[in-house]
Amino acid sequence: MKFKKTIACVGVAVLLVTVAACGGKGGPAENGASKPSSSPSSSEGTAETAKPKVSMKIMGEFASSNLSETDKLLVKSIEEATNTEIKFDIPPSTGYTERLQLALTTGELADVVWFPSPDDAAFLKAVKDGVIVPIDEYLEGAENIQKYSYDVSWDALRVNGDGKVYGIPRTTVIRSDGYWFRKDWLDKLNIQLPENNEITLDQMIEIMYKFSKEDPDDNGKHDTYAYGWAMQPDKSLRPVFQNEQGLYGWQESDGGEYKYMNPQYDLNSNKYTKALDLTAKLFKEGVIDPDGPTIDGSKALERFQSGKTGVIDGFAGHYETFLNAGKQINPNFELAYVFVKNEQGEMKGLGQGTGLWGFWAITSSAKEPQRVVDVFNYMLSDEGWDSIYTGIEGHDYKVENNKRVYAEQPLETFVRKNMVRRANDYMFFINPAISEELKQILVPNIEKAVKRIVMSKDRNFTPAIAKTPPYLDFNKKFSEVTTKIIIGDAQSSEYKEVLQDWNAKFGQTYLKEMNDYIDQMENKK
Repeated sequence: MKFKKTIACVGVAVLLVTVAACGGKGGPAENGASKPSSSPSSSEGTAETAKPKVSMKIMGEFASSNLSETDKLLVKSIEEATNTEIKFDIPPSTGYTERLQLALTTGELADVVWFPSPDDAAFLKAVKDGVIVPIDEYLEGAENIQKYSYDVSWDALRVNGDGKVYGIPRTTVIRSDGYWFRKDWLDKLNIQLPENNEITLDQMIEIMYKFSKEDPDDNGKHDTYAYGWAMQPDKSLRPVFQNEQGLYGWQESDGGEYKYMNPQYDLNSNKYTKALDLTAKLFKEGVIDPDGPTIDGSKALERFQSGKTGVIDGFAGHYETFLNAGKQINPNFELAYVFVKNEQGEMKGLGQGTGLWGFWAITSSAKEPQRVVDVFNYMLSDEGWDSIYTGIEGHDYKVENNKRVYAEQPLETFVRKNMVRRANDYMFFINPAISEELKQILVPNIEKAVKRIVMSKDRNFTPAIAKTPPYLDFNKKFSEVTTKIIIGDAQSSEYKEVLQDWNAKFGQTYLKEMNDYIDQMENKK
């Protein structure tokens, strides 16, 4: 079965969530009165009332174990439209992994279960054991799921070597973010940004030196740093400005033994070591936060909001959240959102991920897998999507003078906003209650983050050799040498030495496996 191709777009999380899906059309019409009544149609998933009622249980990880009032109303509307009875099993988020593992061990599974990633070890074992079932045959009539999922997501869910799909995507954003600037610092130093908020890397670095050396907070002290950053979850560091220096993951190579190459593994390219050298230079000269190597992302955001740093990378949709948090610390806190062009003057950036924010896997416990797929397909229909995006009339909004008037305070939507996402509708992550003025600030930057993406051709594929203990042990050397180079304890030439050692022991097999996979996927198009 060939799924329909979708355009990679993006979403924005303002007042709602931190990750987003993607967009083209915008959300449901906000000026319409109540939701239009429509006759059941199979493509919308509303023909379920003609079938016997089916009970199903959904196990997922959400911010709360209890459904909010709007969640309950949404579930009721889905049940009525699909002639189902839906129950939820929502363990505390801190214990979800353990509860899921226990369910997989005992076999006491819900009909559909949420997994965080296609390479999750528990998921892969469950697939091998037949606990998770392929769903290709059930997707044949699921037009909405097909339409609003990325092709790359389906590729990521073909995990068993049989070409079959083992999950329903929970779509997320594919985008390439820009940078948040302290606009009050720009104003203090009389720095004017172009009207389109696009600058060159040289201009970016020039501003960074000013932020670090010219007292932008006007306190008479040398206590600010331009760029806020943090260590990765594995405690390693990465070079800054990778997009701006053309590091776009796996692309067609400029020649050599392999058709596809990632600069990070390319012995014949200096792109990656050049990025390391720039990061080390900025670190040495106090232009990027010296605390970055020892803090996580949340701490880096705190230092930006408190006035220790003046630039961080991040999602454009966080404008209002970041602004309010900063103003609580400093009433003069203001924000600007900036994109930095690459060295060729192009607006390009590596797209993030495979369009999956986890996924829903149907288990062998499901008596009617088709009905499970039909429920998710309904949620992505126009009718179902309107309820998920705008909520339920009389609770989330009311209709006055043929116009929807939304609740002033954002409602708790633990389940409603976190079941499905439409890959073609970034407006889902724009609170429908916000002003047109704020939308004009948010939407253009989100659209730009979507349009500029360059997708790595690896689709998050991991070659088999990279899962072996010897490889995993050796791989730590890359993190170690990268960190040492950035903090000034090693020269970038040492990275090439580790790379040569890797190439001799594992690289040739790794690169061949990766090239074979990419070639297979590219020829499938």
